[in-house]
Amino acid sequence: MSIFSDRVTALMKKSGLSQKELATKAGVTESAMSYYVKGSRTPRSDVLTRMAKELGTTTDYLLGTSDENTNEENKELLYLQRNLGKLDSERLKKAEALLKTVFDDIFDDDSEG
Repeated sequence: MSIFSDRVTALMKKSGLSQKELATKAGVTESAMSYYVKGSRTPRSDVLTRMAKELGTTTDYLLGTSDENTNEENKELLYLQRNLGKLDSERLKKAEALLKTVFDDIFDDDSEG
């Protein structure tokens, strides 16, 4: 088995998802998911992204380019990052200003901004 298949299998077990359920959530057939889980094929990037989301991890972790698995606490951070990435520069500046106002004790030592 490959790192990818080992990690997908472990995360499916941890999250209680069957291959069929993960296939449905990732938008692929059960047969395709079977190939991915066995390590015979690697999913397209869009499928990989959906699999990672459903398994609560990152694509980098699944592919073995990172050993850092996203835990439950990081799911909220990933959610925020994805949605902040959708903002135009004006709204992103507003969001940053709001966060700095609300969490001034955290941002006090930030020398980059």
